[in-house]
Amino acid sequence: MTSENNRGSILFPYHQPNECMKKLLFAVCLFCSTGSITNAQVVDLKVIDNGSSGPYKAIAAKEATLPDFTVYRPKDLTVASKAEGKLPVIVFGNGGCSNTSITHEKVLSEIASHGYIIIAVGPLPKEPRVPDASTPSKMLIDAIDWMIAQSKDKNSEYFQSADTNKIAAAGQSCGGAQVVYASADPRVKSSIMFNSGMGEMTMAGASKESLKKLHAPIVYIIGGPSDVAFANAQLDYDRLTHVPVAVAGLGNGGHMGTFGVEFGGSFSKIALKWLDWQFKAKSSGAEVFLENDLTNFPGWTVKAKNFASK
Repeated sequence: MTSENNRGSILFPYHQPNECMKKLLFAVCLFCSTGSITNAQVVDLKVIDNGSSGPYKAIAAKEATLPDFTVYRPKDLTVASKAEGKLPVIVFGNGGCSNTSITHEKVLSEIASHGYIIIAVGPLPKEPRVPDASTPSKMLIDAIDWMIAQSKDKNSEYFQSADTNKIAAAGQSCGGAQVVYASADPRVKSSIMFNSGMGEMTMAGASKESLKKLHAPIVYIIGGPSDVAFANAQLDYDRLTHVPVAVAGLGNGGHMGTFGVEFGGSFSKIALKWLDWQFKAKSSGAEVFLENDLTNFPGWTVKAKNFASK
């Protein structure tokens, strides 16, 4: 067995290392430094819909220390956070509880371009593909933990740009069940259920009993009667008596709504109305969800209950 001293003599056979040895030492040091990365570092990215339509051009990013997730965010976090203040954070579960957010990327990029940071389950999706794995609901909690750690790290881009007092959980279809699971966490301050509802189902670690653990406002954004989640969303709405709840339905939206439309279509717009109301104190959201002002949302219906002013 080689002793510590012997290993030292192997690395340093001469008092003055030659050129080859200098390169070896540089490589070792580089490995040590990159192998211990803890702060945020974008190592790959993708642009959807030319950065989307909001005031802050968005990217979908792979973070070095978060390879099993995709971060949808303004490209320039400094500019966005200077204009908006620290940005609210959303953790997102995919349809089918799958490991790719590619079918949701238009909505996620659009929301991000309006001053939000979204951490979606699954590696950065560069090309369309069939999902090849199901994901545990705990990944949404892991995403929250990661962002809170980043927000405390002075060397991280997110140190002065992420508002971890404003965290939402959102998800589509089976990802909505993951939202119900994650929304029991007291750090979640709002929830969005896209094309989803528990009804009588048990899925992704959640059931109708899990609704009792909700503690913050929740909205169901569904595709109307043609959405297979329509009946479940209605049941959840009826059962929720202890938290503010709203249901927004696009009459002919179906189970995928407008996720495939440029900028995420009206699903993005109505989700932003909710988020801007809950996290940015913009009253136009209350006008939509509490006063049924749907002037800019043709084909939609909305109902709400348990709100202080309702």
